[in-house]
Amino acid sequence: MPSRAGASRTIERGLPRQAGSVGKPIKLVRELILSRSRLIEARLQRIDERSLYSRPMTAVSEMRIGDEAALQIEARLGAVRAALDSESVPSLLVTGEQDVRFLAGCFGHDTRVLVTDSRAILISDRRYEEYLAPWAECGLFEVAIFNRPGQLQHVASVLGDEKIGVLGIQAAHLTLDAKAGLAASLDGIELAPVHGLMATLRMRKSPEEVEAIRRAIAVQSAALETTLSELRVGMTEGQVAARLIYEMRIRGAEGEAFEPIVASGPNASVIHHVPGAHPIGPGVLLIDWGARIDGLCSDLTRTFFLGEPDDEMRRIYSVVAEAERAAIDACQVGTATAEVDAAAREIIAAAGWGDHFAHSVGHGLGRDVHERPFLGREGEQTKLAPGMVVTIEPGIYIPGRGGVRIEDDILVTEDGPCVLSAALDSSLEGAIRPIPDGGHTR
Repeated sequence: MPSRAGASRTIERGLPRQAGSVGKPIKLVRELILSRSRLIEARLQRIDERSLYSRPMTAVSEMRIGDEAALQIEARLGAVRAALDSESVPSLLVTGEQDVRFLAGCFGHDTRVLVTDSRAILISDRRYEEYLAPWAECGLFEVAIFNRPGQLQHVASVLGDEKIGVLGIQAAHLTLDAKAGLAASLDGIELAPVHGLMATLRMRKSPEEVEAIRRAIAVQSAALETTLSELRVGMTEGQVAARLIYEMRIRGAEGEAFEPIVASGPNASVIHHVPGAHPIGPGVLLIDWGARIDGLCSDLTRTFFLGEPDDEMRRIYSVVAEAERAAIDACQVGTATAEVDAAAREIIAAAGWGDHFAHSVGHGLGRDVHERPFLGREGEQTKLAPGMVVTIEPGIYIPGRGGVRIEDDILVTEDGPCVLSAALDSSLEGAIRPIPDGGHTR
């Protein structure tokens, strides 16, 4: 539909659904959400996301959205509509980059999704016009191409056509400045902050999402082995971080999940140390790194000793390893997130280092490296459910000496926790490495 404000170009080929009411009683809405969720989960078992998410942006001529990928998009749009229905919000503007990718399967750079009960519209600019054409052709989306002012005018036009007076906005992704600009462009439209809707839908991973995380772990593990094999005393933390990124990229990662943490010696006591020009030397070497594959992140930490550690550092490593095992064992269906944290924290406290464990035991892992559920003793509490992927990463940090953190990625299943990163050695014996020197090790 051409914009009333005039646009550079508009593609609109969506297949409208029948509009539904948004004022249903809460009990009926909850039953609807539950039934749709069960249908979605059953459908996702049969879907191969690789046909959608593995395509590089450069292979435009080969891009298509197959039937299975379209089915997944339809299921996720249905889940969003059901959640909006439960909150009596008739529309939502999805602006979070990873939420756009989760919902539509396309890269979310400067692309937004407007969802109403009858329409789903991908809104972007001319840079992504060719790239987004398959989404228009699949019949589930309209694709609207405008410059930025035209995008907001198009949102207003759609809401006016649909006689919608309330627009849900993602509170976690919209700045106050952006909200003010949106409000000025949508005169007469109430902006309703929506909290956690997409994050909740993303908590339980599909089998294909889990497989992508497994592949990311394999890539980052291989990158670590190569990097360690070429590690030399005198290399800087920044050089090691850069090598990790390079090794992950050449193995197929679309990028690093986050800037790697490489901390040598006393720097390892800084929980989120920023690697720089500090040279690698004998002693503690903490590496926290991750890869991104098909939009999904991995996140692991290993602590090494270059040369033999002293008795205290050996003891610290053993306590952290014991705490990690206890927290992993606690990752059972129905367990509250605070109980997982407590399983590790009690062991560290009993060993006398409770004050040196200054962060939560883990977090959800997926399209964002830190996402729900968060496994802390305070804040939002969530009961673990099948399909959730979480990190378990206890640590002990001694200022002036260094620190030890061990982190693995865990899939919650009905049969208990599955350690996705189990193949990467985390034993004390594996952590002790010869001091690399002058092109050789000694």
